[in-house]
Amino acid sequence: MRYLGQFECAGYSFETAPDREGNQRQAIVFELVPASTVDEPIAAEAPKDGTEIDLSTLRQRALDAAQSTPQAAGTEARRSLYRRSDAVRRYVLARAAGVCESCNQPAPFITLRGEPYLEPHHTRRLSDGGPDDPRFVGAICPSCHREIHHGVHGQSKNDALIETIQRKETRT
Repeated sequence: MRYLGQFECAGYSFETAPDREGNQRQAIVFELVPASTVDEPIAAEAPKDGTEIDLSTLRQRALDAAQSTPQAAGTEARRSLYRRSDAVRRYVLARAAGVCESCNQPAPFITLRGEPYLEPHHTRRLSDGGPDDPRFVGAICPSCHREIHHGVHGQSKNDALIETIQRKETRT
């Protein structure tokens, strides 16, 4: 045996298989995915020369990625594992232009990479069947993000964000 790294269980199923003595029995088959791919964005093409990509190109890449973003989910998974597209993330952050799409305030700080810090938020959770699609993802500040997920008025704040995203996307 050799160590191949850390894996996460995406689910499991049952099937008939022989044991060590050749007798048929019910076996549990685990569906494993490398832990390095869990919640890690799918890489997007970035310009090699350091130039910026225009918003319409980022949007097209995000829409293309939304069509092909895989989800790993076992038949009887305790939790599902989702891969989020980097193209979608890059586009929604560029669309926001450093301003929270929920509260309309500037990003709370600049990252070490010199970019405004906003978090992508899926207005329909991936775990509820929501798409990893830029028309359903907003770039919001950490405070709004936490309020949407944990606040008393989270649902109404999420509904308002959906309307904001729809307005922006219909202009594009």
